[in-house]
Amino acid sequence: MTTMDKAVKEYMKRGVPHYMVKMYGGIDPYTKKQIDITKRGFKTKTEAKAFYTKKQAGVLQKSATDISNITFEQFYHNHYEKYLEKSSIEKSTLGKIKGMFKNHILPFYGNLKVKNISYPDTLRSFEVWDKKLKRPSKVASELNKCLVHAVNYGIISKNPVDLEELRSNEKMALRKNGNKQTEKLFYTPDELEVFIQKLKATDDISKIAIFLVLVNLGLRKGGLFALQWQDIDLQNKKILIHQAIGTAERNKPYIKSTKNTEERTLDIDEETFQALLKWKEYQAEQLKWQNLEHQGSEQFIFPNNKNTFYNNCKLNAWLKKFQIQHGLKLVPIHGLRHSCASRIYYQTKDVKFIQSLLGHSKIATTIDTYIHCIPELHTLLDE
Repeated sequence: MTTMDKAVKEYMKRGVPHYMVKMYGGIDPYTKKQIDITKRGFKTKTEAKAFYTKKQAGVLQKSATDISNITFEQFYHNHYEKYLEKSSIEKSTLGKIKGMFKNHILPFYGNLKVKNISYPDTLRSFEVWDKKLKRPSKVASELNKCLVHAVNYGIISKNPVDLEELRSNEKMALRKNGNKQTEKLFYTPDELEVFIQKLKATDDISKIAIFLVLVNLGLRKGGLFALQWQDIDLQNKKILIHQAIGTAERNKPYIKSTKNTEERTLDIDEETFQALLKWKEYQAEQLKWQNLEHQGSEQFIFPNNKNTFYNNCKLNAWLKKFQIQHGLKLVPIHGLRHSCASRIYYQTKDVKFIQSLLGHSKIATTIDTYIHCIPELHTLLDE
């Protein structure tokens, strides 16, 4: 709200002091844009203040009426979305949350008045999302947070969302389909060895380096694409993982911290080290051919053909084509991280080492992630 002192201003008209009022008038419920009230021509400051007081009372009354009858879409855009944008949420996470509202929550709840949303409404939306999404509880959780905000605003007295039943059903479905899902999620150690041999037989130097980093060091894609040559200690064969590429709204890439915000240093195996050395030399020549400037120590190790952020989609497409061409199982890129961890477990039986390699803050995360593909890890949870 605009204060009276800021709203009432003096100006000169034909050498005579006059007064004007410029103040906040609320939010248009249709355009969702701010309304500004402007009135000129007051001959005295008292008249201008009286006008301000009258209009301010009207704005407050209208606001009180509007907030009690506000639709879910109005509440989301006018209040909750702004709350999210002002919070400390990572930009990539914020983009995902906004996507959930745009694609799933607003189509169902947008025209409903917030005060009229009922428990049966939430059950119906859960049924819709359950048919369309692998993890409907993630969307339901964002709806829940939004309606908690509505409770805090005084629009509703009780949040109608109950996540327990949905989460329970989701867990049962995941357990039921767990074996089928994890079989497709990763390569066994033998399958991974075949993948590596097929990869090394290609003449694509950059792809060999990329995928050896993924399968031997277990990096996420975001961490891989954020790597710069200054992160590689060539003398001691070590690599520093301290940043990642995130995706903000409209798929705009940016540099961010790692997932758990902690940096880690990994030893580079000889196979991956030699591939990186070969790629480093070839990349320098390639940039010259393309008339692109080498950024020195800050040069991204795996950039796109414009020497900026690599495109995830292109790498996904290359991997799928490669797997089909060589008759390999269609494991996604993130599944190579799982494949790396499972191979190391069978080689070392050292879960703590895998936790450190993957950068998990809790060992339970490491175990839970691979519990379906490595049965003996079940016992570790009970120790």
